[in-house]
Amino acid sequence: MSAQVSKLILMAGLIIVVAVLVLTRRIWGTALTHGLPSIWRIAKMTVAEARRKRVLQAVVVLVILILTSLTFFTYLNPEEQARMIIDSGLTTIAAFGMLLAIFIAAFMIPHEIEARTLYPILAKPVRRAEFLLGKYLGALIILGVVVAIMTVVLVGVLLLQDSMVEDLANSKFDPNLLPVLFAAAMSYCALAVLTALIMLISSVASTTMTVIGAVLLWVVGSMQSMLLDLSTKVTGATKVLTLAFFYAVPPLQNFDFRMEVSNHIGVSMPAAVFALERGLLYAIVALVVAAIFFDSRQV
Repeated sequence: MSAQVSKLILMAGLIIVVAVLVLTRRIWGTALTHGLPSIWRIAKMTVAEARRKRVLQAVVVLVILILTSLTFFTYLNPEEQARMIIDSGLTTIAAFGMLLAIFIAAFMIPHEIEARTLYPILAKPVRRAEFLLGKYLGALIILGVVVAIMTVVLVGVLLLQDSMVEDLANSKFDPNLLPVLFAAAMSYCALAVLTALIMLISSVASTTMTVIGAVLLWVVGSMQSMLLDLSTKVTGATKVLTLAFFYAVPPLQNFDFRMEVSNHIGVSMPAAVFALERGLLYAIVALVVAAIFFDSRQV
C-alpha cells in the first residue's frame, strides 16, 4: 500500500513540476540564458575555494588509506574477502560522502553571509537564485570528484586482490566491478539529493542549525523502512507524524545497493529508476523552495 501511495505522490509531483515548467517556460528560459554563465562562474569559485581547504584534502587521504587497508584481511578466503572489500568500500564511500556533503553544503551560504563575501557577488548582475544554483553545482562537482577518486581506489584494491589471488592460488574470482561502479554512482545520486536539501535548510538557517538538520535528514532518510514498520505499530498523532516523516524525507536508503552488489545479487533496475525519479523530484523542489526563501531573506 505504501509503495502505491509513494508512486502516486511521485507521479503527481512530476506532473506538477512539468506543468509549472511549461507554464513558466518564457521566464526560466530567459533566466537560463542570462544566468548560465553566472552559475558556472560561481561554481568554479566554489570548487577553487574547496581546493584550498586542508580538511577536504585530509579526508580524501584518510579515505584512501582506509580503502587500501582492506587488502590486509588475508585470513579470509577470496570470495569472502572480495565481499568484505566491496561492502566495506561502498560503506566508506557512502559514509564519507555524506559527511563531506554536510561539511560542504552546510557552510556555503551561512559562511558567505557571516564573512560578508556575499555582498560583492550580489552587487554584480547576479540573481540570488543563480548564486544558489552556482553553489549547488560547485558542490556537485566537488562531491563528484571525491566519489570518483574513492571509487577508483576501491576498484584498484579489488583488482589488486584479484591479482594476488591469481598469483597465490592460481584461481581468479570475479571482483564484480560493473555493479560496484553502479553502486558508487547511486551513492553519488543520494549525495546530490541530500545536498539540495541541505541548501534549502541553509537558505533560512544558521550554520549550526543547518548541520543539525542535515544530520537528521541523513539519519531519517537512511531508516525509511524502520519508519514504515513503526507506522504500522502506532496510532493517532504518532502514526501521522511517522508517516509525515516517511513521505517528506527522501528515502536515501533506496540509493543503497551495497548488499546486492557485495553478495552478487542482481540489481533491480526498476527500483533504481524509481529512486532516481523520486530523488530528482525532491532535489528540484528543494532548490526551487530554497531559491524562494533565499531571495526573500534579508542579508
